[in-house]
Amino acid sequence: MRTMFLALPAFLGLAGCLSGGAGPGGPGGPGGDDRVLAVVDGEELPVEPYRLWLSDTYGKPPREDYLDLWLLEREARRRGVVVTQEELEGAREELLEKWVRERCQGDPGLLDAELGRQGHDRGSFRRWFHWQKRRELLAHRLVLLDRGVEPERLKQRFEKLYGPGGVRTGVRLLVLTRARLSLELSRESNRPTPTAAELDELLLGRAESLRARAAAGESFENLIRAESSDLSVVKTGGLCRDEEWRLRGAAFVAAVERAPLGGVQAPVITSSGIDLFEVVSRVKTEFDDVQESLTAEHASQAPSLDEVAALALRLRTAARIEFPVN
Repeated sequence: MRTMFLALPAFLGLAGCLSGGAGPGGPGGPGGDDRVLAVVDGEELPVEPYRLWLSDTYGKPPREDYLDLWLLEREARRRGVVVTQEELEGAREELLEKWVRERCQGDPGLLDAELGRQGHDRGSFRRWFHWQKRRELLAHRLVLLDRGVEPERLKQRFEKLYGPGGVRTGVRLLVLTRARLSLELSRESNRPTPTAAELDELLLGRAESLRARAAAGESFENLIRAESSDLSVVKTGGLCRDEEWRLRGAAFVAAVERAPLGGVQAPVITSSGIDLFEVVSRVKTEFDDVQESLTAEHASQAPSLDEVAALALRLRTAARIEFPVN
């Protein structure tokens, strides 16, 4: 059964050879298909009856898939979008070389067995890849041709790269948690269990003590490595990657945004305990300075699956499709 399913894309490619929708240079060539599917006891089995059998057996799914391909090919011809046979052959060879490295342990002699596991020989794989890759490249090029510069998407990309409002702030963070302090206190003999209020008071006192030590000249990074309750913070010396500090709650974000550059700031109470922080950098980027590069990047970015699906839907909606009863 696996082999039959893998044959379906090949069927779509064969069908494409007969219609005006397929691009030139495809396996089998345009016009009538006189290829031979197999030779059994000296008798040639032509491809044409096999294709008709597939169409009758699998019905609507391959028909709908082929119609989408046909519409895509027609739109590409109308707009002068092309994919060359050289491109397809190059992409196929690149893929096979990758499989030899990654799936065949560098032994080209194992490639035929690998293709066989996928229900292909080299010839059938070439035909299958031709249509799959051709379809992918045509769709991508048509999407890029139509893609406009959406201001909202450009702004989102700008803020992802340069921070909200174009401000990227570097923060060094020390985390003190109630859970860690409670565990430390539980190890002390003859000590009564503190109340939640007492725990917060002790934690705040520790935070103020650490802040004072930093103000007196101790390295804040060293204090973080020695005292922080968060191991991920300890590993980086407190430096937050990619503005991860923005995930620590509204109160912490507000404190960072109003803090000056340098110096350990007042403790910030969080849901898990108390944070100490220092703003180590603040870089402002103007949108106008990077708009051109962002626009170029957006225009060349590989299409998303949603964009490709939207193209297929647009082409199908614009076409009048009828299904005669045969």
